[in-house]
Amino acid sequence: MLRPLLPALRAGLADLLRAQAGPDEPEVVLSTGNDLTRSLADGSHPPAVPVPAQEALAALPAKLRALDGPDLRTGAHRLLDAVGDELAARPEGDRPGRVVVLLVGEAAVGDTAAVRERIAHQQAAYAWEFVLVDVTAAGVPAGPAEEPDAAAGEGSAVAVKQRAGGPAAAARFGIPATATITAGPGREGITAALTAAASFVGRARAAAPREPVEGFTDDERAAADAPDTRPGWKKFLRIA
Repeated sequence: MLRPLLPALRAGLADLLRAQAGPDEPEVVLSTGNDLTRSLADGSHPPAVPVPAQEALAALPAKLRALDGPDLRTGAHRLLDAVGDELAARPEGDRPGRVVVLLVGEAAVGDTAAVRERIAHQQAAYAWEFVLVDVTAAGVPAGPAEEPDAAAGEGSAVAVKQRAGGPAAAARFGIPATATITAGPGREGITAALTAAASFVGRARAAAPREPVEGFTDDERAAADAPDTRPGWKKFLRIA
């Protein structure tokens, strides 16, 4: 469902990586599609390989492909496992003092209980900072809710509404609402949200571990909440 937004997503990620360039350029683990989730010949998964931000930019695919890999919850869980394993294998003195994890995708899809638990562990044990860009496209299938809806009857299985952004998306992943921004469904919203995310990452990198990071502003949220202005026939054909 995100196919028309992929060029804007790719451009926004490229700009975010460029913004990290400089004397204190961070190491980056960039995972798109099934980079870390595919199975190798021995049944294991590819390891996380941190590289300078500009190397990550050079390795960013020229085109992001729809339906090429896992959903956000599965990909995020594998990313945390891979990065955690890579850091654990380093000598203590070689480990970074700050780890910032940016998740970009559809937060409304699937049961997020497992990844939410893993995120909570990394936050509590290692002070990892998380930021979530919840990409919303018209007609996204609703995911299962963590809480039953009283109107549906006690214990009933219900669905999350199409737009799970804001507090709902934050709660599903256990990421603070101040560090969660809803993007779309228009391409301009994706661009605005990733620009805001780049600023958030910069603030998070500058902060000490466990020091509060200033969240997204109302203006940033308003800019990211952009309608889909494509003609109806383009929406029907799912093209940009």
